[in-house]
Amino acid sequence: MGAIELENIHKSFGAVDVIKDVSLNIPEGELTVFVGPSGCGKSTLLRLISGLDQPTSGRILIDGQDVTRRSAADRGLAMVFQSYALYPHMSVRQNMAFGLENTRMPRAEIASRIEEAARLLEIDPLLDRRPGQLSGGQRQRVAIGRAIVREPTAFLLDEPLSNLDAELRGTMRAELAALHGRLGKTMIYVTHDQIEAMTLADRIVVLRGGVVEQVDTPLNLFNAPANRFVAGFIGAPKMNFLPRPDGRTMGIRPQHLRLGEGGLPVTVDMAENLGAETLIHGRSEDGHTLLAMVPGQVTPERGDVLSLQYDEADAHYFGEDGLRQ
Repeated sequence: MGAIELENIHKSFGAVDVIKDVSLNIPEGELTVFVGPSGCGKSTLLRLISGLDQPTSGRILIDGQDVTRRSAADRGLAMVFQSYALYPHMSVRQNMAFGLENTRMPRAEIASRIEEAARLLEIDPLLDRRPGQLSGGQRQRVAIGRAIVREPTAFLLDEPLSNLDAELRGTMRAELAALHGRLGKTMIYVTHDQIEAMTLADRIVVLRGGVVEQVDTPLNLFNAPANRFVAGFIGAPKMNFLPRPDGRTMGIRPQHLRLGEGGLPVTVDMAENLGAETLIHGRSEDGHTLLAMVPGQVTPERGDVLSLQYDEADAHYFGEDGLRQ
């Protein structure tokens, strides 16, 4: 259980179209990530699935049942927010129990579910503390635990790690991936961070301006982007783009450029030594910026001219319409 289908979903706020004819199939048990720049509609789409907002037109189905006009409480979904949304005057245990108590679930069942979720998330020692006594990572675990105890059909997570520092985000990403593996539940995860999307997702939905640009596995998006927008958004550092005489644009990833004779002449602006590799910022002969990630510790000076080679198999070509050719 947990298959989610969107059929021709539109959402407008007044005269502004935020979601434009989005159709998606999210299979049971898949971890799907919605990714895109700010304002692309990813959080709005999640709110439509959750029932917190209603689509202007189109249908939402969960396990084949039309839930488009059902309330959020009647959809069997659990949402985890960026802000954690914990009650500050309640203990961790009380926060996790609150939603279940409102359904008049027996106390013994509530206690059992809380104990199991706390064990799974390793927050057993925190059950009697209040949110103000917890770190950001601990509060996020509690918010996830509150969702787990509901035993939902699917989990909806709206930028749940964005309030954490970089190191803790990396740790929590690994924990979320492991949790998905253990629970086997459908998860839809919203983020603006494409690295987060690449490391977590079974499939990624790339959105721009309320439109789905491409849906695919992380590696397929990286290796075969459908258009220039996806190519530039997926992958870090970002893909280089160079105009060609035939009107097309060539894309080449910084990781696919290497030092060697007879390649592209590049004037160095700056080099960042990261230990295992060096990021070289430069400009091509016609003034276009280029970024190369080369192995080892290279120390060029500003103004040096380097030669960068690449394999033709690693080049991507985009037409004037932006589509990959």
